[in-house]
Amino acid sequence: MNQTTIIMVALALGSVGLAWNMRPRDPTAVTFEDTGSPLSPGFSDPTLATGLEVVTWDEKAAKVVRFAVEQKEGRWVIPSHNDYPADGTERMGKAAASFIDVKKDIYYGDNAAEHAQYGVLDPAGADGKADEKGKHITIKDASGATLVDVIVGKAIPEKLGYSYVRAPAEKRVYGARLEIDISTNFTEWIEKDLLKVKRDEVVSMLYDPYKVDEREGKVSGSSPVRANLESVDGKDEWSAVEGVDVPAGKIVDSAKLRQMVTAIASIKIVGVRPRPKPLTLQALQSKGFFVTPDGQRLFGNEGEARVVTKDGIVFSLYFGEITYESGLALTAGDEEEPSGPVMVPEGEEPDEKAANRYMFVEVAYDPGMDKGEEPPAPAPDDKQPPALRGQARAKQLQARFGDWFYVISDMSYKQIHKERSDLFKNAPVPKEVPAPGAPAPGAPGAGSPPVGPG
Repeated sequence: MNQTTIIMVALALGSVGLAWNMRPRDPTAVTFEDTGSPLSPGFSDPTLATGLEVVTWDEKAAKVVRFAVEQKEGRWVIPSHNDYPADGTERMGKAAASFIDVKKDIYYGDNAAEHAQYGVLDPAGADGKADEKGKHITIKDASGATLVDVIVGKAIPEKLGYSYVRAPAEKRVYGARLEIDISTNFTEWIEKDLLKVKRDEVVSMLYDPYKVDEREGKVSGSSPVRANLESVDGKDEWSAVEGVDVPAGKIVDSAKLRQMVTAIASIKIVGVRPRPKPLTLQALQSKGFFVTPDGQRLFGNEGEARVVTKDGIVFSLYFGEITYESGLALTAGDEEEPSGPVMVPEGEEPDEKAANRYMFVEVAYDPGMDKGEEPPAPAPDDKQPPALRGQARAKQLQARFGDWFYVISDMSYKQIHKERSDLFKNAPVPKEVPAPGAPAPGAPGAGSPPVGPG
């Protein structure tokens, strides 16, 4: 074999080898041991969950926001809101159940540089914009053991119901089918019935829309309207009590008072602040509440309302300063909350939707107003415990309200707040009663035209 032949054979063999290496081949599938495994291994019973924390990034406020709910000493509280009582059993169960049987279904890579595009960056980290940061969800049991620890990112466009997820300590990103039922809305975790009083329970009320001149330290326009619920011709109507200054030719507008009582019984709160112990004048005044020099009388700078129930419970509501806070600063207050009333810059119109208001609640028991009626028994399927009698109920409510200032919605305030003149209407014109022996109005001889042909 000559040299030329050897070269040709070598070239042929090289071509065959190159062709073999360049032949079409199926890509090697990337598989991992945990693909298809549970997102939260060992977690199968949602009733074990006793603590939840959700960490997110608030782009508007440019800060990390933490919302937490947990069970402490047998009761649900919201640690992110100064341990305000939570109505947590049912909602926690739903939140925890969101992660039962969730699998790591689709592998998306181990490249940390891609976390931003998947929206799974740590919300408490320094990197990334709002839509690149995920929602860090942690659920724990009573022992403090972690049941769920995951950062949930963006929805996967081509996979309906799926989201990008990753464990906070890992780079690997998966797609998982998730139907998260976790609200971080404070008002959805609390008892919505603030006063726990029904309109039909209220038998007496007082309303006084006075104003407090903070600079002069004086109260102006105080002229309370007091009214009791009375039976008139078999129908319950509100009537002013003796001594109330009723405008001439007017009576109490029973329908307006009914509306007010309904609004009071349905007050919606949007935030809470802890009352310091002992309660200081500075803490009161910063929220728009003032005390007389002898310490015997409290005033709200926008007036007060009081309702009394059949069992002698007296609810006194004092309306204080407006707050224009939003987000966590509204619902819980935070380290940046101003120590005094928030002022709107001169020349600017406040956003009415954000003009919420502080409210102070006092509860007392008046045995003279206790009708001695047995509280209604709960329905057979009612989960609520039997109602307490007046004095015991008042004590329970005092403990509930004694620790908090409330922030009520602007809508709730406007439904209660009325001008004094709005509470009265024209008195009905009395029917003319004929003198004894005189013909009735319209009868012959009573000034009416004669009957018969003219």
